[in-house]
Amino acid sequence: MASPSRNSQNRRRYKEPLRHSYNPSHFHSMAIRTGPHDTVTISRSTSDTDLVTSDSRSTLMVSSSYYSIGHSQDLVIHWDIKEEVDAGDWIGMYLIDEVLSENFLDYKNRGVNGSHQGQIIWKIDASSYFVEPETKICFKYYHGVSGALRATTPSVTIKNSAAPILKSVGSYETVQEQGNRRLISFSLSGMFWLPVGLVERTRMSTN
Repeated sequence: MASPSRNSQNRRRYKEPLRHSYNPSHFHSMAIRTGPHDTVTISRSTSDTDLVTSDSRSTLMVSSSYYSIGHSQDLVIHWDIKEEVDAGDWIGMYLIDEVLSENFLDYKNRGVNGSHQGQIIWKIDASSYFVEPETKICFKYYHGVSGALRATTPSVTIKNSAAPILKSVGSYETVQEQGNRRLISFSLSGMFWLPVGLVERTRMSTN
């Protein structure tokens, strides 16, 4: 999908100035109109150490940290991006320890509008990705033009109740049961042949 032109992005910035963090890189690309009806007020901290706060960071949030396939409600992914956004931006679902952007489990385009805030509904179905009873994943927001990672959600635990539960103790119990059966069979055969041998030797001695 083609990205919007710079002119269209500038026009969008005029209409929605409050969606931006107003950092210095944006000041050069924005022509703030002044006049009796066009006034923009930007509040700044007087301390440089206070300029980088939680309000100036992009965030990606998920509605729940736990999801049971086939039982839980669909997840809602909400984004609040402070940097530049594009219609080609996308959100990927990853295993919690995955670091490569191309190794996603699933992905969705965030939409054609250029808003810095929004949300999308994510339904997770049972698939080959969730063969374990529990799997930890996360969601990541990527800029479509540069490929830069904008934000990441906290971890989400996916539970698949249909996944087989393998217990290591089960194999041990099976071997133990088979061994008990072999011991019982050996004991029975010993009890059966031992008296016969004694009877034969008794007959030979009497003759």
